[in-house]
Amino acid sequence: MFDWIKRKRPASGPTDLAALEAWAQLRGWQFKPARTQDGFVIESADWRLEWGPSHRAYLGPQEMRLRATLDIEPEAHAVVLPRALQAALEAELYQSFTGSVRTHLDEALPEEVRWLAVSTRLGSAELGPLRDALGAAGNVDVFLRAWLSGPTGELLAQAMQRDATMPLVVTLQQSVLTLRAGLAQAEPVVLAELVALFEQALDGARRCLDSFADGPPAGDPP
Repeated sequence: MFDWIKRKRPASGPTDLAALEAWAQLRGWQFKPARTQDGFVIESADWRLEWGPSHRAYLGPQEMRLRATLDIEPEAHAVVLPRALQAALEAELYQSFTGSVRTHLDEALPEEVRWLAVSTRLGSAELGPLRDALGAAGNVDVFLRAWLSGPTGELLAQAMQRDATMPLVVTLQQSVLTLRAGLAQAEPVVLAELVALFEQALDGARRCLDSFADGPPAGDPP
């Protein structure tokens, strides 16, 4: 699956773990090489960064993952991704549903891909000026609209349009906010940009959640 996307991914190159460790330590973060596979982990007080073999075929052979916990209902889920990637995934999804191995492919699909088929999507009016850059779907409409209407939405849209060879996908699942990027080679300058983007997204999400303190943002109010 995802052959069209995988053809656009560059081959992975060498990664300088020593330089990455020095970069992380200067910022007071913990750096750990992966024990069982090529990659590493960096941890701050707020988030965990992992780079190594990809968990998503559509991101290519190597990916970076940034994760942090939000105070939101565990049942809430959402996905934000580039508009072009959304269209490609939906095409692959349609093929899997109409193919002879429908059941097998459906079970193999990542959760965020299945959400595109079953969850409520934000429309063009709700996304406003972001509608040409990104798509969003989930079961947390009120939170998702508020979150993307601020600086987070603008920065995500800019990042998603800037480099088509490094697709970014943001998901919310089981109270965990995750940013995934197809990243063939990990370099401090690239990781610094992704960390800054994620920290903005995390701060924006927490600010939105504070505004919903009187009730869970798990859908439109009654």
